Amino acid sequence: RNDHENVGVLDMSPFAKMEVSGPGARAWLDAILANAVPKKRGRIALCHVLTPAGGGKAEFPVYEWAPDRSYLVAAGGLEAHDHDLLWRLAPRDGSMQLQPITQKYGVLVLAGPRSREVLKKLTRTSLENKDFPWLTAKRISVGAASAHALRVNFVGELGWELHHPIEMQTYIFDRLMEAGAEFGIKPFGIRAMVSMAVEKSYRNMGRELSIEYNAYETGLDRFIRPEKDFIGRDAMLAYRDKGLKWNFVTLVLEGNDDVDARGSEAIYDGRGELVGRVTSGGYGWRLGKSLALAMVKPGYAAAGTNLKVRILGTHYSATVVPESPFDPENAVLRA
Repeated sequence: RNDHENVGVLDMSPFAKMEVSGPGARAWLDAILANAVPKKRGRIALCHVLTPAGGGKAEFPVYEWAPDRSYLVAAGGLEAHDHDLLWRLAPRDGSMQLQPITQKYGVLVLAGPRSREVLKKLTRTSLENKDFPWLTAKRISVGAASAHALRVNFVGELGWELHHPIEMQTYIFDRLMEAGAEFGIKPFGIRAMVSMAVEKSYRNMGRELSIEYNAYETGLDRFIRPEKDFIGRDAMLAYRDKGLKWNFVTLVLEGNDDVDARGSEAIYDGRGELVGRVTSGGYGWRLGKSLALAMVKPGYAAAGTNLKVRILGTHYSATVVPESPFDPENAVLRA
């Protein structure tokens, strides 16, 4: 619902989880990831492993939760792929170790404008911005349990991901529901998360982030540190300098009252020429608009460009809009 008094809980325990530890862990991560590894304990960075050609291979939020111990999270459906990738890239000199811990930790996402008020009831840790800003993490108490609270989420609202020992999952869920009862707290699901993610123009591995597209084509500029060396760096930069073949865009669709784009729909210009494809889509309930994320040819990516999206055999009008049509300044996330 478009109700900014809401707060909800989402179970994301299937997230793939890996601990990277040892004296060589930081140097190894810095060598394989396109983004800079957080220098300060408790900070979170969204990092990517690229292909040798500079495409998107894997994505990991990285959080150093203890000295020489970093916690990497990935999509649950990509665990076999992503963990195999880490194993294959890891050195065999004993300088670091990999420990899969997916089944040891559960994850509950607490999100919404009242989420701080809910969590305040259950912890002694200050949750105020000056003490616990966006993109940071701390180990906190949650009632009689403990969890690593990561101030990130994939829905674009104020909130925390609570990563906790799996045996405490039911206990923490029950305490959150009790603490949030006065605010009308409710569980929400993956479809709601995807709808909100599209409103924020968040990229998904295998869709917007793909081996098909150069990292710059999918708009990963702010997550790339070209001044350092990493897998695929030289090829990525050479491709960019030759000229990108695709651009990532966000579209608002019109006239499609009973259907939304979901991915792989063709995109045409005003002359009927094929110029791109949808990668993700859905209805944005906070905005009251049907949205799509897409890759289009250069020349069609400017805000205000009018296009057509073919959904189930019908062509619907679509307009390119600036990225993150909901809360473009991230004021809600930083609230």
